[in-house]
Amino acid sequence: MQSTLVSRFSEETLGYLYALAGTVLFSSKGVIVKLVYKFGIDSVTVLALRMIFAIPFFAFVLYQESTKNSDKPITRKDYGIVVSLAFIGYYMASFFDFWGLEYLSASMERLVLFTFPALVLLLGSVFLKKKVHKIEIYSVALTYSGILLAFLPDAEAQGRSAWIGAVLVFLSALAYAVYLIGSGQMIPKLGSRKFTALLMIWSGIFVLIHFFSTKNYKILIHQPWQVYGYGFALGFLTTVVPAFLTTAGIQRIGSNKASIAGSVGPVFTLFLAAILLGEIITWENIIGTVVVLSGVFLLGRKKKVLE
Repeated sequence: MQSTLVSRFSEETLGYLYALAGTVLFSSKGVIVKLVYKFGIDSVTVLALRMIFAIPFFAFVLYQESTKNSDKPITRKDYGIVVSLAFIGYYMASFFDFWGLEYLSASMERLVLFTFPALVLLLGSVFLKKKVHKIEIYSVALTYSGILLAFLPDAEAQGRSAWIGAVLVFLSALAYAVYLIGSGQMIPKLGSRKFTALLMIWSGIFVLIHFFSTKNYKILIHQPWQVYGYGFALGFLTTVVPAFLTTAGIQRIGSNKASIAGSVGPVFTLFLAAILLGEIITWENIIGTVVVLSGVFLLGRKKKVLE
């Protein structure tokens, strides 16, 4: 009995650590993207570079998983769901996110993107018929109030471009929320490694189709070495590693708790953007971030309160 409790505690702790580490690496993405943009490269090209470096790692993992004797064939229905999640949850989410970063600061991008826990709740209520309690409504209200408070200084300084960026990043958060809900259903069936590898390969395919149908391939060839360095960092450090960490976390603690563990993201990005990009931290940024995190923590505590 005691060993079982210790084992469960260890698994849950490990799940939170995986989700936390994945969040920190994911949160570095916006800052690195802004650094690449300084070389005059557009969002579609940067996204293509990211996936070019990432796909070989995911292909290797998928090959490893396919050679296991215990590997079960994927049903046509499950394969279709994975491909759909790859399109909506990673290709669309990444495209809107990178596009939004052309208009929005890295710290603000992360904060707007952090609407996804509230969106997971709302989508679960609408499509999965999950009951929404008052405490959850309060948490959603806190989350969006904090984002609005932090966003207003950017909106005043940048005007229309800030609003365009915010809308694009919000669409990214919506797509990512769909991915989180879907992944929570599919990971137990396929396993975290196989699911992640398959999903990311397909999302990379969608990205490359987008690039080669709209851009000249020579853009990828004639770039400074720094661009390729940032591309590798985006592909491996902010995509491959955190993707496996996040899915491993979801497998152990579920999508809801994993999204709560990601609450460190906006704070980490806020300070990293200030250090590397020289973005100014305002009191509105700090208070808004605190309010947003309060809403997210309230979502995490709602089960205890209701029980």
